[in-house]
Amino acid sequence: VLSSNTDVKELIPEFYNVDTKGDFTLNTKNLDLGVRQDGDEVDDVILPKWARSSRSFVKTMRDALESKYVSEHLSEWIDLVFGYKQTGDEAIKADNLFFPLTYEGAVKFEDLKDATERASVEAQIREFGQT
Repeated sequence: VLSSNTDVKELIPEFYNVDTKGDFTLNTKNLDLGVRQDGDEVDDVILPKWARSSRSFVKTMRDALESKYVSEHLSEWIDLVFGYKQTGDEAIKADNLFFPLTYEGAVKFEDLKDATERASVEAQIREFGQT
């Protein structure tokens, strides 16, 4: 369980495409991706300790996605993302809560009189979307 309600993860198709060999995790074009707050340069994705390489990372992710366990539990994920566990008591029970602005209808724009606050709320919704 994540402790921050702003920590949202989405795995793009490349995480499961064995044809790419995990190349998306590597900065093969040597792009200047900046530096972290600690001063370390941002470069290749730091893989989990269980992954021996980018290729093994993607292969393991694909194997997990196609596993019997995932097939048997896929409907639970659908309930969380698209179904009755998106909001309300069922979302609370499933620990499936997000930052309040991500819920459609959570903000009454007509009540936002301060232009700066309104612009901030609109920017957050544009960047993070709503359910």
